[in-house]
Amino acid sequence: MANFIALVDGDTERRGRFLRRVLAEIMPVESLRIDSVEVGDFAAVWAASDRAPISSTCSDTSAAIIWGDAIPGPGSERLDAPGLLRAWEPRPKALPGPFDGFHAALRYDGVQGLTLGADLLGLFPVYYAQRAGVLLIGSSPELFRHHPFFPARLNGEGLAGILLTHAPFEGRALLAGVRRLRPGFLLRWHRESEPVEAEQYAMPAAASIESGSFREDVDRLDATLAMAIDRHVPRNGTAGVLLSGGRDSRLLAGYLRERGHPLHALTLGAPTDYEVIGATAVARALGCTHRVMALEEQQFPPGAELQAKWEHLGSGFASIHMWGAIAPLRDLPSRCLSGYLREIREVEPMPTAFAELLVGVRHRGIAPATLHRLMRRDAFDGMIAGLERRLQVVYEQGCSVEAQRPWRFLLAHDWRSHAGGVPWKLSFGSWPVLPILDRAVLELLSALPDSSLADRRAQDEILRRRFPDLARLPLDRNSDDTLPLLPSVGQRILHRVRRGVEPIRRRIPRKVERRYYHRVYDVNGPGWRAVRQLAERHRERLASLFDMNVLSELVPGPDTRIDIEHPIQGSFGTKMLIGLMLWSGDHLS
Repeated sequence: MANFIALVDGDTERRGRFLRRVLAEIMPVESLRIDSVEVGDFAAVWAASDRAPISSTCSDTSAAIIWGDAIPGPGSERLDAPGLLRAWEPRPKALPGPFDGFHAALRYDGVQGLTLGADLLGLFPVYYAQRAGVLLIGSSPELFRHHPFFPARLNGEGLAGILLTHAPFEGRALLAGVRRLRPGFLLRWHRESEPVEAEQYAMPAAASIESGSFREDVDRLDATLAMAIDRHVPRNGTAGVLLSGGRDSRLLAGYLRERGHPLHALTLGAPTDYEVIGATAVARALGCTHRVMALEEQQFPPGAELQAKWEHLGSGFASIHMWGAIAPLRDLPSRCLSGYLREIREVEPMPTAFAELLVGVRHRGIAPATLHRLMRRDAFDGMIAGLERRLQVVYEQGCSVEAQRPWRFLLAHDWRSHAGGVPWKLSFGSWPVLPILDRAVLELLSALPDSSLADRRAQDEILRRRFPDLARLPLDRNSDDTLPLLPSVGQRILHRVRRGVEPIRRRIPRKVERRYYHRVYDVNGPGWRAVRQLAERHRERLASLFDMNVLSELVPGPDTRIDIEHPIQGSFGTKMLIGLMLWSGDHLS
């Protein structure tokens, strides 16, 4: 990623002190390059891989920076910083069009003010705060507290919103006065006014396409994904692939192979994992170089400390292991194709009733009833009920098509924060290429009928028809079922036998956990036990916020097993509380 901080501050001495402080602390991990621009009262500093696609320009009165790939539209080349200066030239009563690709972009002019934006889904994190004519913006709130105008004080409503929705609800961060830019919005600021968020992009809310056939839906999706790969992967270069044993990455890798891109794949996991077995077979079929890297449990505590410090629960706290992927990603080419969030509509239908959705297993926040018990009434009286009411309004107004409200709500909140938060970490190693961040892909996914998308039906059909050699290989489903999409007769017979003995197998303790995600997300595993031990030192700092007896129920001591009905999805709320304990060590007195 690019970890950036920028400010507009007319006090030269104060601005200089702040910049000197952040220059000393801006690198979350080692081996990054620090760059900066400064124009008049404006300055920006960032730390990124020396291979990261970053463009900047400045003159006596203006500056522009793009961190990542900003692609204006079909047939367009990637925008550079001089192009951004022209594209975002202020126009009365008009907003510039959005860009595809994973990026954040900034334009500053000493007279016209500042404009700031990010990718279509707001996956690239952008935070901002303003006071007394001083504006701070950054990819993390962490460095804000080094400016004397923005001391680190907890925002109670921000905390409650994050715990309830697994995301900064309505943009409210943990620190008072700090907000995260909402997805699809531009930030505009002039020193004589408050910052204003203006909606730049929203997925169309239309009834499903009446295609007439499943085959036509598959053809549409296939063609749109293929075009997105053409647009987002740089021409005439090698490409990296974060290759899992599942569907998404093998589908995207198949498109890359068709285009003749030399491929280099990385798979995270142990050699015995179903994930690695499936990915190894795919890499062999693709004819690409392939590296397997196990994320060791001893990497979890330093990853947890990095996530607590730099992300402030803005991406939850379950993906701490992915900080360990940065080093092996540096061995891949400068850009790495990733399937994150490719499946936003290709899951089973979800309940449309708001209350049912909010406590369902697909939602990663803490249930309202539990939050009422946990948060002290003397500190949060009435706040949670008020948040629930606003949350329901956001849900109901989020889409005019009732059937689409659940997945759009989850996409804007916990899906965006959890899966959508991983690319920011990964870009320290290799810049993520995310075909989901393409208007044509998003608009088609919003329009295709559930009957074609649910349970990965259309995706599976593309694999069977277009990439049958990949569909014949073992498929990791995060379970013991690895039956290929195009199984042989022998594989079908073996699958039936295994299903018959499954009730017996479940009663036998596993000697080795071969399901990769079950292992890395196991809150009772050795890696998470070590994180819990690290966080335990700060438990008492939460006494002014929580009922400590309820906190002990939800997060018992590190030597106590936590029983959770759904070991992966059901642990996200617990992990947010563990992350908050760790965060409080440096941010709460």
